[in-house]
Amino acid sequence: MKMAKLFKRSLALTLMALTLAMSVAASAFASSESYELHYGGSYHAHSSSYIAGPADVNGGQVTITLTGNYFPELKVGGTTYYGSYNTGNNLTTFTFPGSASADIPLELKVVAGPHQTWYNLTLVWI
Repeated sequence: MKMAKLFKRSLALTLMALTLAMSVAASAFASSESYELHYGGSYHAHSSSYIAGPADVNGGQVTITLTGNYFPELKVGGTTYYGSYNTGNNLTTFTFPGSASADIPLELKVVAGPHQTWYNLTLVWI
């Protein structure tokens, strides 16, 4: 009887420690990173002015938020990712593969009135 009770207590403590370790490890991989956009190899003030805040980097995914409803999609590595526009806060959010260990070349589609084009940009971590 004492062995069973000791085993249950030991198992419960082990599971609690494992849960704590996993939550610490998961948060260690999530980060909020500042970035800017470059065009033609240089900082591009106009494109960067639409950045609404730092990027969230978590588990091999990058989430960026841009101001306005001008950005329906972007491409990273030839794959298209569609923006999610929120009318309440006027922000468009994208999530795509990447990490903060390397800058990310991307193509951003811009639609503003009759103007519609793709821009080759680089997301540069700062």
